[in-house]
Amino acid sequence: MKIKTNYFLLLIVLSSSILLGNFKTGYIDSNEIMSKLEEVRQVQVELEKEQRRLQSEAQNLYMEMDSLFKVFESTQLLMSDMKKQEIQQQLTQKQQDLERFQMEKFGQGGELERLQIQLLKPVLEKIDRAIQKVGNEEGYDYIFDAVAGAIVFALESHNVTEKVLDELQNETD
Repeated sequence: MKIKTNYFLLLIVLSSSILLGNFKTGYIDSNEIMSKLEEVRQVQVELEKEQRRLQSEAQNLYMEMDSLFKVFESTQLLMSDMKKQEIQQQLTQKQQDLERFQMEKFGQGGELERLQIQLLKPVLEKIDRAIQKVGNEEGYDYIFDAVAGAIVFALESHNVTEKVLDELQNETD
Protein backbone atom coordinates (compact mmCIF):
# COMPACT_ATOMS: atom_id res chain seq x y z
CA MET A 1 0.00 0.00 0.00
CA LYS A 2 2.87 2.39 0.79
CA ILE A 3 4.35 1.96 -2.68
CA LYS A 4 1.00 2.81 -4.29
CA THR A 5 0.76 5.89 -2.06
CA ASN A 6 4.29 6.92 -3.03
CA TYR A 7 3.51 6.57 -6.73
CA PHE A 8 0.29 8.52 -6.26
CA LEU A 9 2.24 11.31 -4.51
CA LEU A 10 4.82 11.25 -7.27
CA LEU A 11 2.10 11.51 -9.90
CA ILE A 12 0.43 14.47 -8.12
CA VAL A 13 3.69 16.40 -7.71
CA LEU A 14 4.82 15.73 -11.26
CA SER A 15 1.40 16.66 -12.65
CA SER A 16 1.25 19.88 -10.67
CA SER A 17 4.78 20.85 -11.65
CA ILE A 18 4.00 20.26 -15.31
CA LEU A 19 0.70 22.18 -15.13
CA LEU A 20 2.07 25.05 -13.09
CA GLY A 21 5.47 25.04 -14.73
CA ASN A 22 7.12 26.41 -11.65
CA PHE A 23 8.92 23.35 -10.29
CA LYS A 24 12.05 21.75 -11.62
CA THR A 25 11.78 18.02 -11.02
CA GLY A 26 14.01 15.12 -11.86
CA TYR A 27 14.26 11.46 -11.10
CA ILE A 28 16.87 8.80 -10.49
CA ASP A 29 16.82 5.06 -11.02
CA SER A 30 18.29 3.75 -7.77
CA ASN A 31 18.61 0.22 -9.19
CA GLU A 32 20.80 1.50 -12.01
CA ILE A 33 22.92 3.54 -9.61
CA MET A 34 23.40 0.58 -7.30
CA SER A 35 24.23 -1.78 -10.18
CA LYS A 36 26.95 0.52 -11.52
CA LEU A 37 28.82 1.26 -8.29
CA GLU A 38 31.91 -0.80 -7.56
CA GLU A 39 31.40 -0.31 -3.82
CA VAL A 40 28.04 -2.12 -4.08
CA ARG A 41 29.71 -5.05 -5.85
CA GLN A 42 32.29 -5.21 -3.04
CA VAL A 43 29.49 -5.24 -0.46
CA GLN A 44 27.75 -8.05 -2.36
CA VAL A 45 30.96 -10.11 -2.43
CA GLU A 46 31.45 -9.59 1.31
CA LEU A 47 27.82 -10.53 2.04
CA GLU A 48 28.00 -13.66 -0.12
CA LYS A 49 31.21 -14.71 1.65
CA GLU A 50 29.57 -14.26 5.06
CA GLN A 51 26.42 -16.05 3.88
CA ARG A 52 28.47 -19.05 2.73
CA ARG A 53 30.26 -19.13 6.10
CA LEU A 54 26.98 -19.03 8.00
CA GLN A 55 25.40 -21.65 5.73
CA SER A 56 28.38 -23.91 6.43
CA GLU A 57 27.82 -23.49 10.17
CA ALA A 58 24.11 -24.26 9.73
CA GLN A 59 25.00 -27.32 7.65
CA ASN A 60 27.30 -28.55 10.43
CA LEU A 61 24.51 -28.17 12.99
CA TYR A 62 22.14 -30.06 10.70
CA MET A 63 24.68 -32.85 10.14
CA GLU A 64 25.15 -33.26 13.91
CA MET A 65 21.40 -33.54 14.35
CA ASP A 66 21.05 -35.92 11.41
CA SER A 67 23.90 -38.12 12.64
CA LEU A 68 22.36 -38.38 16.11
CA PHE A 69 18.98 -39.22 14.53
CA LYS A 70 20.49 -42.00 12.40
CA VAL A 71 22.24 -43.51 15.42
CA PHE A 72 18.99 -43.29 17.38
CA GLU A 73 17.00 -44.88 14.57
CA SER A 74 19.38 -47.79 14.13
CA THR A 75 19.84 -48.56 17.84
CA GLN A 76 16.56 -47.57 19.46
CA LEU A 77 15.36 -51.19 19.74
CA LEU A 78 18.37 -51.93 21.95
CA MET A 79 17.96 -48.84 24.15
CA SER A 80 16.24 -48.54 27.45
CA ASP A 81 13.27 -46.18 27.65
CA MET A 82 15.39 -43.75 29.67
CA LYS A 83 18.13 -43.70 26.99
CA LYS A 84 15.53 -43.24 24.23
CA GLN A 85 14.03 -40.30 26.08
CA GLU A 86 17.50 -38.80 26.63
CA ILE A 87 18.39 -38.98 22.95
CA GLN A 88 14.98 -37.64 21.90
CA GLN A 89 15.58 -34.65 24.18
CA GLN A 90 19.01 -34.18 22.60
CA LEU A 91 17.43 -34.29 19.13
CA THR A 92 14.80 -31.76 20.16
CA GLN A 93 17.51 -29.49 21.60
CA LYS A 94 19.64 -29.75 18.44
CA GLN A 95 16.62 -28.93 16.28
CA GLN A 96 15.85 -25.89 18.44
CA ASP A 97 19.51 -24.84 18.27
CA LEU A 98 19.42 -25.06 14.48
CA GLU A 99 16.19 -23.06 14.24
CA ARG A 100 17.54 -20.43 16.65
CA PHE A 101 20.79 -20.22 14.67
CA GLN A 102 18.88 -19.74 11.41
CA MET A 103 16.73 -16.97 12.91
CA GLU A 104 19.67 -15.19 14.56
CA LYS A 105 21.81 -15.32 11.43
CA PHE A 106 19.39 -15.28 8.48
CA GLY A 107 16.10 -14.01 9.93
CA GLN A 108 14.70 -10.51 9.91
CA GLY A 109 17.07 -8.30 11.90
CA GLY A 110 19.59 -11.15 11.95
CA GLU A 111 23.34 -10.99 11.67
CA LEU A 112 23.38 -11.07 7.87
CA GLU A 113 20.84 -8.24 7.59
CA ARG A 114 22.74 -6.14 10.16
CA LEU A 115 25.98 -6.70 8.25
CA GLN A 116 24.30 -5.62 5.01
CA ILE A 117 23.05 -2.41 6.64
CA GLN A 118 26.48 -1.73 8.12
CA LEU A 119 28.30 -2.32 4.82
CA LEU A 120 25.81 -0.37 2.70
CA LYS A 121 25.57 2.65 5.01
CA PRO A 122 28.67 4.45 3.65
CA VAL A 123 27.61 3.69 0.07
CA LEU A 124 24.09 5.03 0.63
CA GLU A 125 25.53 8.14 2.31
CA LYS A 126 27.79 8.69 -0.71
CA ILE A 127 24.80 8.36 -3.06
CA ASP A 128 22.76 10.75 -0.92
CA ARG A 129 25.58 13.33 -0.96
CA ALA A 130 25.72 13.10 -4.76
CA ILE A 131 21.94 13.53 -5.04
CA GLN A 132 22.00 16.54 -2.70
CA LYS A 133 24.87 18.11 -4.68
CA VAL A 134 23.16 17.61 -8.05
CA GLY A 135 19.85 18.85 -6.64
CA ASN A 136 21.37 22.01 -5.21
CA GLU A 137 23.75 22.80 -8.06
CA GLU A 138 21.21 22.14 -10.81
CA GLY A 139 18.38 23.98 -9.06
CA TYR A 140 15.94 21.09 -8.71
CA ASP A 141 12.95 21.52 -6.45
CA TYR A 142 12.38 17.77 -6.24
CA ILE A 143 14.22 14.63 -7.28
CA PHE A 144 12.34 11.33 -7.12
CA ASP A 145 13.52 7.76 -7.08
CA ALA A 146 11.60 6.14 -9.94
CA VAL A 147 12.08 2.68 -8.41
CA ALA A 148 10.72 3.48 -4.95
CA GLY A 149 8.41 6.31 -5.94
CA ALA A 150 9.86 8.40 -3.13
CA ILE A 151 11.27 11.92 -2.89
CA VAL A 152 15.06 11.73 -2.46
CA PHE A 153 15.69 15.47 -2.68
CA ALA A 154 13.56 18.50 -1.97
CA LEU A 155 14.35 22.13 -1.37
CA GLU A 156 14.02 22.91 2.31
CA SER A 157 11.77 25.83 1.37
CA HIS A 158 9.12 23.25 0.37
CA ASN A 159 9.19 21.58 3.80
CA VAL A 160 5.93 22.34 5.57
CA THR A 161 6.42 19.99 8.51
CA GLU A 162 6.65 22.78 11.09
CA LYS A 163 3.51 24.44 9.72
CA VAL A 164 1.60 21.17 10.00
CA LEU A 165 2.89 20.64 13.55
CA ASP A 166 1.86 24.20 14.45
CA GLU A 167 -1.60 23.57 12.99
CA LEU A 168 -1.92 20.33 14.93
CA GLN A 169 -0.88 22.14 18.10
CA ASN A 170 -3.47 24.88 17.45
CA GLU A 171 -6.20 22.25 17.01
CA THR A 172 -5.41 20.66 20.36
CA ASP A 173 -5.37 23.99 22.23
